[in-house]
Amino acid sequence: QLAIEDLPDPGNSQAVFAFAMSFNGYEHFGSLSASTAAAKQRKRATLIDVRNELFTVARASRHMENDAYINSYRELLPILRELITSDM
Repeated sequence: QLAIEDLPDPGNSQAVFAFAMSFNGYEHFGSLSASTAAAKQRKRATLIDVRNELFTVARASRHMENDAYINSYRELLPILRELITSDM
C-alpha cells in the first residue's frame, strides 16, 4: 500500500529511479514482453498500470543511459497522487 509520502521529489533522480524499481513489472506481468505491452497501453487506471509504466520507462532509460524517466515521473505524479488518495 502506497502513501503520498512514499512518492519521491521529482528533483531527486536517484530516489525517483529507486521508486520506479520498487515495482517489478516483469514479475507482476510474467515477462518483459507482457510488462512492456501493458505499459504501452498507458491505461493509467490503477496503481499497477502507472507503476508498471514508470518501471518500464526507467528500465529503458537505464539501458539508453538517459534520464527520460524523470519527465515520465513528472507526468505520472499527479495520477499517482490521485490513485493513492482514492485508494484510501
